[in-house]
Amino acid sequence: MARSPPQPGSIEAILAAKLAEPPAQKLDDSRYLPKSQSYYIFNGSAWQPISPPKPPPPTASISAATVSTICLITWNIDILTGGAEPRMAAALSHLEDLISKIPPSQPVIIFLQEMGPSDMAQIRAAEWVGPRFFLTDVDERNWDSPLYGTTTLVDRRLRIDKVFRVPWITKFERDGLFVDIELQRTDNAESSGNIIRLCNTHLESLVADPPVRTLQLASAARYLHEDTVQAALLAGDLNAIQPFDRTLHTENSLKDAYLELGGEEDSEDGYTWGHQVPQWMKDKFGCSRMDKVLYHGSIQIKSLQRIGVGVKVAEEHKQEMRALGCDEWVTDHYGLMATIEIELPWTLSPNHSI
Repeated sequence: MARSPPQPGSIEAILAAKLAEPPAQKLDDSRYLPKSQSYYIFNGSAWQPISPPKPPPPTASISAATVSTICLITWNIDILTGGAEPRMAAALSHLEDLISKIPPSQPVIIFLQEMGPSDMAQIRAAEWVGPRFFLTDVDERNWDSPLYGTTTLVDRRLRIDKVFRVPWITKFERDGLFVDIELQRTDNAESSGNIIRLCNTHLESLVADPPVRTLQLASAARYLHEDTVQAALLAGDLNAIQPFDRTLHTENSLKDAYLELGGEEDSEDGYTWGHQVPQWMKDKFGCSRMDKVLYHGSIQIKSLQRIGVGVKVAEEHKQEMRALGCDEWVTDHYGLMATIEIELPWTLSPNHSI
């Protein structure tokens, strides 16, 4: 039986419209300059902006001896599928459960992609988020599109030096969300590089001619390799669906965590997209390792695992999802969770002002 034409506003219609657009065009150079932004802390009743280098208000501290290891989680929560609120509620519940099993001494950082305004409202309201995390965003004001927002949750025990965004050459309104976390040396020696730079990104979707993801990752890499950066992590939905995507990390002097830990391309245990999608999409696109953790510098990846596997909306919302013509999955992507160790003589600077 032939598949029905895409309905206006459906995921298929949106994909078709994007495919029909002309290739992404480079705009004036000023468009691609870094844009500083505030980040936010919850004071018990409201989220308040902090503009670095203003120190945040006091909270529990963490000793330098216990901040050599961090946990990084990255997850794309599909925005083009209906039932955004029940899906995000289930995603937040899954994240809360994951975090509850991480050693309490280990700081956690969470990268989220394909955020929308309702997602941000749910993150702000989540009881477990405010006491533990800074938010880089509380709404869509720093995004170029309400469809493809990114936000990063940073453990409040870490010291943020700055937050900024760099727009990419794109027709999907993509950018890099950078957060600089302060490092310190255990030997007290002087060094020009004293930050670990984090980049949360969602690279260009679909096939482009000429390719765009090559330009986007090259742009990100320039910031990851700056002299003040001792170590760097870039993670997110890298939309790695073409042969050239497999070598982008090496071309930009980055390591791929999955490959460094012995993973192989085209392996079932590496796929992060393709199992939780409508059958027509799986038939057309197959499975792929879209989501990655890339890194360089004075860090080691100790472990990497997929998250969100088989996670569905709560039972009371499944009928609602079916009525919308949607699957019950929280999202079409598996996420990733990495354990990262800072190499001596470096450790993460504890936020003594918190």
